[in-house]
Amino acid sequence: MNTPNIRYYAKMVNTTQNGKKTPKFTIVAQAGFYPPMEQLRGRDGFVSMNLMEKLKEGDNVPSMRLQAKNSLNFTGLKEYFEDGKLSGFAYGYPLDKETYSKEDRPNPFYEYKQDGFLFRVYQDEKDKANLIPTCIELVVLEGAKVLISAYCKQLKMGGFDEALTALRQQAQKGCAL
Repeated sequence: MNTPNIRYYAKMVNTTQNGKKTPKFTIVAQAGFYPPMEQLRGRDGFVSMNLMEKLKEGDNVPSMRLQAKNSLNFTGLKEYFEDGKLSGFAYGYPLDKETYSKEDRPNPFYEYKQDGFLFRVYQDEKDKANLIPTCIELVVLEGAKVLISAYCKQLKMGGFDEALTALRQQAQKGCAL
């Protein structure tokens, strides 16, 4: 299997404010440039996403999803749970419709609808009962939507370890994009 082009890397950390029920993750480091992410920047200058439970029931609907600015469903987190346990990995892809929401907002990812997203999800090792991740790494693979589940298996087996190490070193801190 060919290794696809990595367009973008982001490290998101849990920035949930005390008392808030919905976990919030903010990009604190990034490598590469992914134009649609620019449109997700909040008033604070940062890109943040909420970790949400699934919207509707169904066999093919992931149990968790990331929701971005203006309630954009960034992606579902497929394989986030396996056999009732957190896997530490997930994959997804952008919405493939030109608009979203009842307001018909333009989808900033429409031109990138063939890309695939890989996620490395880190839990608090000291507090195993806490299911909310401490950190989520996002890797955007160019045109990889069709094979993204296979790339996720490759990620689980260490196939992206070298690339991730290099991306972490390249990542710019303080991502007010």
